[in-house]
Amino acid sequence: ETAGIAKDLAHAQAFYLQAPDDAIATLEAVLEIPALYDRMAALCKLELGDIFIFQDNIWDASLLFSQVELDFKDDVFGHEAKFRNARISYYAGDFDWAQAQLDALKASTSKLISNDAIDLSLIITDNYAMDTISEPMWLFAQADLLSTQHRYDEARVKLDSIIAVWPGHSLADEILMTQGHMALEQGDIDTALTMFQEVVDLHFDDILADDALFELGKLYEDQLADAEAASSYFEQLLFDYPNSLHAVEARRRFRAMRGDDIE
Repeated sequence: ETAGIAKDLAHAQAFYLQAPDDAIATLEAVLEIPALYDRMAALCKLELGDIFIFQDNIWDASLLFSQVELDFKDDVFGHEAKFRNARISYYAGDFDWAQAQLDALKASTSKLISNDAIDLSLIITDNYAMDTISEPMWLFAQADLLSTQHRYDEARVKLDSIIAVWPGHSLADEILMTQGHMALEQGDIDTALTMFQEVVDLHFDDILADDALFELGKLYEDQLADAEAASSYFEQLLFDYPNSLHAVEARRRFRAMRGDDIE
């Protein structure tokens, strides 16, 4: 229990108190505890790897994820570690290797890991191919990493450069979604609404249209308390994208706002 509390403390230190060095020290102390449970050690290594990514030490993070993957090959922890390593390959621009790892994870027994793998795989397959220019995808992956590190201004420079040099690129909807999520992280709801709405209006036939509708519905329901607007977005998602991964949750929210007896 103490080790679990220390892991949570390290997460707060790194991602909320801007004290990643303290977080690393906390986790390293936990990992030195004699007879620490293997599964708790794996959780701490995954957390430590995320902090290394936050500090731009992605190869140290990859080493930790590889250790967990080897120790828990057929376990949800091993699948999580494999996904995080695939994401590192994506950040580093090794899209073919990242795709190979993601393909292996799509059938994961963990729904969350499987969905994450599918999402990242779709970004790569939809925007990257060996017979086209790979630089836009490389810039987008760098911006994605910068966003993960909360270096939002630097991330926006990368994204803006893609739009300036390759207008109309297939990454346009991904760029808008990323800008929307960064705006949300910084508390700018109006900008986030604008970005997500642009995806719906301009990229309704692309792979992220349902994601944008779901984000709009959640914002209007949870942040703006506008049930009428929220329900219209959830309804549009259900009618236009019935096979969306968000369909189940959108239907639950829509029925709850409509007053259905869900029980």
